[in-house]
Amino acid sequence: MTSPKDLSEIIEFDRTGKRIRSTKYSASYNRKTRKRKRIEKIKLFRYNNKNQLIKIIDSVGQDSTTFKYETNGKLTSSRKNLGSFAYETSYSYQPYESKTTRRNDSIVIYQKTKEHEKDFYIKRFYGYYFEPKLKKVVDTINGIPNTTAYKDYSDLEKFKDDKTITNFFNNKGQLIKSDINSVFMNDRINEYELTYKYYENGLLNSIRGYVPRYFKYEFWE
Repeated sequence: MTSPKDLSEIIEFDRTGKRIRSTKYSASYNRKTRKRKRIEKIKLFRYNNKNQLIKIIDSVGQDSTTFKYETNGKLTSSRKNLGSFAYETSYSYQPYESKTTRRNDSIVIYQKTKEHEKDFYIKRFYGYYFEPKLKKVVDTINGIPNTTAYKDYSDLEKFKDDKTITNFFNNKGQLIKSDINSVFMNDRINEYELTYKYYENGLLNSIRGYVPRYFKYEFWE
């Protein structure tokens, strides 16, 4: 929820706490679009007989993520299909890291690494990706100059991102604040702070800062 009254996503869990379904709604930035709010995507979560998440698939079957595990139960890799794109992620431990890669044939055109602390919280997210260069063509129509912009997919430009997250915890081990320093598209800088609030029972109430999010819970009888 991006505000206490603005529904963004509903996530359903089973009685053991596993996600089984999520319903995402279209973004709404003003009163007009809130009235036209609609379901954007539904995801379904599938598990094996060991209660390991093995697949996330959208309701129309176009996008999916599959997971693989070692015999000791630790996650080793995942593959995310987004339309015609495929992102492959490998996981390593001690320390816990994940590296996501997308290739065009044998050429890596996207690679991002996440470093974690306390085996859960992200403390750094960095890597690079390639984008087609934006170019312009000027021609004349009926004597009037006309400029057309286009993306040249045969001429790729490399962009680097590096987001550092400094996390702060209270004496209960709850994350209460994150200071983020983000360098993106090579030299653009964005710095901001996130603060976390909790209900008395320990469940997350809100994340405020860059884009505020609010959480509400319903329970079985």
